Amino acid sequence: MFIHHHLYKPLRFVPQLVVKRSTTSDYCNQMSGKPIRFCEGGDELCALREKEKGDWNKLTLDEIKKLYRGSFCQTFAEIHAPTGQWKLVVGIAFWAMAIAFLMTVLTQFSEASPESFEEDNRQARLKRMIALEMNPITGLASKWDYEVEDWKSRK
Repeated sequence: MFIHHHLYKPLRFVPQLVVKRSTTSDYCNQMSGKPIRFCEGGDELCALREKEKGDWNKLTLDEIKKLYRGSFCQTFAEIHAPTGQWKLVVGIAFWAMAIAFLMTVLTQFSEASPESFEEDNRQARLKRMIALEMNPITGLASKWDYEVEDWKSRK
């Protein structure tokens, strides 16, 4: 999953209770100490945290949202929201296919192939390789019968 770096607010002073994204994958079953907060907060958030210790029915919806934002950087809806990065991947894939298609067209309809690709030149190269006995153990020369001047029969 891609992380929305623009959703994290930069923190100037980081006290003990404020945490950013973890760079390790350590796991603790039980946490000791105070709960970790996302935002440092201010006087208003401290007052809300004191009010939070009392009856929750007295909190307004706006105050509950501010408390949530003080503890967490994203809501579940923001975490699971589509990022739109699939468009970049599809775009890169289409560009790669377009470049491959262009290279295919250029190689198919460009100038004539080199002389070494012509049949008479390939036959001359084959005769030269046989005459020089190239790769006599497992290669081309091992399949040529030099006494009969023909290819060895497959038995």
